[in-house]
Amino acid sequence: MKNIPLQVNIEGQNSKIETDWLAIMAILKKRGLAQSELTNIYQELSAGMLVTTRGLSLAEYKPSVSLDGIIRETKSSEYDYAGMMRA
Repeated sequence: MKNIPLQVNIEGQNSKIETDWLAIMAILKKRGLAQSELTNIYQELSAGMLVTTRGLSLAEYKPSVSLDGIIRETKSSEYDYAGMMRA
């Protein structure tokens, strides 16, 4: 099982946190889940499903990708355009 980012909500609360599969797997093991149950939960999360177990609601977290600093708007002045026309 690969480590995947997760969004976790404790049932009955409005706040959500971001964590990862390895951290949640350790918690679920302490709460008595067998390896086969953990595998099923992992597969459901990987398929994009919302999983509720042992008082936790789990979903795969897909952070938005910010392209600031990678892609920038190019700007040219009227003089650049005039120079291209002379060539």
